[in-house]
Amino acid sequence: MTTLNIYLSTTGGGKRDIMRAFGEGAELDGVKIKYIDTHTYEKSDYAMVFAYKSEGIDTPNHKFRQEVVDKHGDKIFFVDSNVLKAYEKDVRYFRFPYKSVHPNKADYILDEDVSRNDKIIKDLNLKIKPWRKDGKHICLFLNRGIGGFSTFGKPCYEWAKETIEEIRKYSDRPILIRSHRHAGVNAQLTKDKENLHEILKKHMNVKLTALGETDIHDDLKDAWACVVHTSTSGAVAMLEGIPMFSTHEACFSHKWNAGKLSDIENPILKDRTYYITHFANAHWNLEEVRQGILWRKHVQN
Repeated sequence: MTTLNIYLSTTGGGKRDIMRAFGEGAELDGVKIKYIDTHTYEKSDYAMVFAYKSEGIDTPNHKFRQEVVDKHGDKIFFVDSNVLKAYEKDVRYFRFPYKSVHPNKADYILDEDVSRNDKIIKDLNLKIKPWRKDGKHICLFLNRGIGGFSTFGKPCYEWAKETIEEIRKYSDRPILIRSHRHAGVNAQLTKDKENLHEILKKHMNVKLTALGETDIHDDLKDAWACVVHTSTSGAVAMLEGIPMFSTHEACFSHKWNAGKLSDIENPILKDRTYYITHFANAHWNLEEVRQGILWRKHVQN
């Protein structure tokens, strides 16, 4: 019998409900499920942890996430957030990457299945807007400080400093820096903000959006382009018709990257027809997961 250990102890609260829903779905397919709420690793065919260990965070839950990954190998599922969370209203969707939490290495079971496209478009009220051919400013959407597992150790304001210096070689457009809404106050971020001070002192026409000050759609109004490291905010910009530049291949939407920063004034506008399918085969709501649709899709592939 196939076994699946679900490590509830890698998170807390309502997030555990997501993991339990996954277990219920796999159980319908005859999989033996064990929910583990202690920091004790046990052998099994498959495993599930919540997210991944974040840089600079050494809480017991985060450390145990790393332990499970190190001991179990690549037959492991992760839980991650919805790339298009900004569009969520009544129905919530989640990502369940397999083998790796990073999009460029994960198996999302991406294929040509378009059967759920219409449902997801309706649930999230999605619309791919035509590419914008005008605009005034460039948006820089930051990752969360030095924390999170998708920064790859690159502090957000250090990245912003390096990126702005590169952009300024090719464009003098106003730049709007948008901080991540989950960036907490800590010693590392305080130190990293020295890079922000240098940016504002050295460069003209650079503005910072304070946490929670504006909606992402407000910042994107009249934007010419959007630049991200790996932030999922780039996907929102892209759907709104704004050319998106990502500086790391682990960005979920990197396939639609508008080129190098040297192309900032002449972005490469790629066909986004496949994007909804790409998104749909990586995102699932809890009812679908609880019914075992995701698990069976994994087994079939």
